Amino acid sequence: MILLHLENYHHLFASASYESIVALQQRIRHTLLTILPTYFRPSDLIGVKRCGEEEYGLFVKVNPGTGYDELQRKSLLLLRELERRLHLQAQVGTRSEQVNFVAGCYVIGPDIENTAAAVQSAYHYARSIATKKLPAHFSEARDQLLQIVKHENISVLAQPIMNLSSGEIFGWEILTRGPLNTPFHTPAELFDLAYQADLLSKMEFVVIKKAFREISERCIREQVFLNVTPVSLGHPLFLNHLLDMLRLYPGVKASQIVLEITERHAIRDFEHLGAIMKAFRAHGFRFAVDDAGAGYSSLQSISELIPDMIKIDRSVISNIDQMSVKQSLLKALLHVAEHINCEVIAEGVEREEEANTLVDMRVNMVQGFYFARPQPLVPDQERVQQLKLMQEKLEHHRRVRPA
Repeated sequence: MILLHLENYHHLFASASYESIVALQQRIRHTLLTILPTYFRPSDLIGVKRCGEEEYGLFVKVNPGTGYDELQRKSLLLLRELERRLHLQAQVGTRSEQVNFVAGCYVIGPDIENTAAAVQSAYHYARSIATKKLPAHFSEARDQLLQIVKHENISVLAQPIMNLSSGEIFGWEILTRGPLNTPFHTPAELFDLAYQADLLSKMEFVVIKKAFREISERCIREQVFLNVTPVSLGHPLFLNHLLDMLRLYPGVKASQIVLEITERHAIRDFEHLGAIMKAFRAHGFRFAVDDAGAGYSSLQSISELIPDMIKIDRSVISNIDQMSVKQSLLKALLHVAEHINCEVIAEGVEREEEANTLVDMRVNMVQGFYFARPQPLVPDQERVQQLKLMQEKLEHHRRVRPA
């Protein structure tokens, strides 16, 4: 689909008569039909449809070997020629109507279940591309993302959460990486595009599946933190998907799983999300609120949802040994956590001095590069060796902890 969007339509509508706008729309359609054969063979033209008052959708066949760049190139040539001819026509007429178009292209794949829905989605994406709400190569990127989901081409890493009191591993946060040497390798790029492409829940389902497999194969018995957006948590099949994983991997228990609600997407209805969480808790799952202290939204999530755990954002922990205001903020969060009877985990600990300050402030659980970086889960014997090294580092902090 090539969507031509008349960028200055509303300005024209406000400054011209209704009759002249209708006449302009007729000229646009006539001129478009006249020049289309210059860029596309008649056998490749499927149809032209006016979408609203200011948009024209062209449906053309994309032949094998024709890349997205070529389709985009043709759409821009078509757009410029359309503007040129309309400008010449306006100069001849009684009114000089300067029209400005922008174009967006989206490729509808061959494997579609519902043609009407596919066309509607194509229009939505093409319009967002034309108006620069999505990048120009979004169509290609979404197709690549669909392949990642289809082939489950992601990897999961784990970062330990340490208990400063006991020196033991309290749990593991599961983190995601996309394919190496691609724009989707980092989780921010991967999940941001998945959200834009309406594939977020499918992507998070894949992550959950991979995580359960790793937890089972590596015989993990500690708590496991799985990041989940409010979007996916509210998906009608998400709970069923988790329960299916428990049945498939009976060695994994629901009481091990902590669903970490990320702040990547705003929570629109706390009451509704609270009811959803209640259904999950009935099966033994628990919840953590991520990024506490990073902004108002995380504080509202704590007060509205009453999580089982609060994860303090790195922005609070970074250089906390040097900044009394951050220590005061952490004290306030610790007080809130004690009041609602939930545990606190400090994220982003990268320096010994930060760890010492957290010991002084009686923060029991910590996570960060100072203790261990995210890495693939390893067999049980290797984890024992990893734990030994981390325990040696923790021993110092436990000795200096005040009575």
